[in-house]
Amino acid sequence: MALTITSEPIRTIDGVTSAANASRSQIPFILTTTTGQIGKTNFKFEVQIVDTSGVALITTIFKYSPKADGTLFLDVGPVLTEYLEKNGLVAVEFKLKYAESWTGSAPSFSTSANAYLAVYAQKQIYSSGGANLYNYSVSTTLIGTALTKWSEPRIYSQWKRTTGVLLRESTLGTMTVQYLDINKNYISDGLTKTLTGEPIGVLNIDLQDYITGFPVTAAYVRATFTGPAGSILQNQDYRIYPSCSQPIFVEYLNSLGAYEQYIFNLKQEVQVSSSKGIESSRAVNQDYATANVTNIRVANEWVQEIICQTDNLSNTDLLAINEIKRSTSVRVLLTRDGSRFVQVVASNNLSDIYSTDNANNGYALQLQMPNNFNLFEAVDYTLTPSQMHQNVAFTAAYN
Repeated sequence: MALTITSEPIRTIDGVTSAANASRSQIPFILTTTTGQIGKTNFKFEVQIVDTSGVALITTIFKYSPKADGTLFLDVGPVLTEYLEKNGLVAVEFKLKYAESWTGSAPSFSTSANAYLAVYAQKQIYSSGGANLYNYSVSTTLIGTALTKWSEPRIYSQWKRTTGVLLRESTLGTMTVQYLDINKNYISDGLTKTLTGEPIGVLNIDLQDYITGFPVTAAYVRATFTGPAGSILQNQDYRIYPSCSQPIFVEYLNSLGAYEQYIFNLKQEVQVSSSKGIESSRAVNQDYATANVTNIRVANEWVQEIICQTDNLSNTDLLAINEIKRSTSVRVLLTRDGSRFVQVVASNNLSDIYSTDNANNGYALQLQMPNNFNLFEAVDYTLTPSQMHQNVAFTAAYN
């Protein structure tokens, strides 16, 4: 028989099929051919990763030697993870082209009938009986959840905030932002976003217009997702927090492959690290007692680090924010709309403090800036006049 895909990374769970796979986990295929082919000279399976129209996403054609029984286990997760990182993507839809070749025979490629979705996530999210980011998909048949690990994510008026959603199929629907009071009673609508025609993959959708503040009576922001037949994703509520006097605005890629933003709202400490520099001396070629040695010191680069602190976190939310320490993309946003930022590194292993009441955990994070970066000169969290009605104390100075 010809080369065929006999196992692919698609699961059907509770009657729902999902093609979404975490690229930093495994995206496994099994390819099979007849054992009669194996004995041919330089027999190989040739595989290429292409987009849904057949254009190569990765130009390399990978060649593999199958096992003696004519099967090959193939995990394309590492290759697609590298592709996503190189291109700054959080998801990509792909197909597999495959062929067999040997000396004297040119490969004749076939393309997988199904398309698959690689999401830049750390691991598969398990449900009863299966996996494949099952609980996080926008669908007309499955009411999943947004791509967040927070039980009560936070939002700040007129600061960038996105919600991550996973589209694994072409879905007709709309996201509507609603403002709620402290008892979660409806006040008014905010932004709307049409999901129709959006590409398959992860969407990071803005929840607010950074120019316009929230209603003064609003305590929550709710993102609702609806299609012609009703909900296509569970509602996601964000608790409104007031701006603080010494904010550090951080954005990070979470383990589900979506971006989260968080303002560290306790006293932040900035420290500058510098070594002694490069020192050299001229060679001593005379009596040590009378030698005059000239030392040369060359100024080195310096590194600025900031220790960010926050509190009032539940145990669940403490685990969610701790993902910053293992995120592959962490930024300090230099403006409230996120239009300017600096890529940083979580450089510490500071302990997290747990509380038995599940509501008052503290958290500290140490971030290392690029060499010679000056946080004081770069940050501009200036308020706009439209925020004055909020009566929120704010200063751009750091304590």
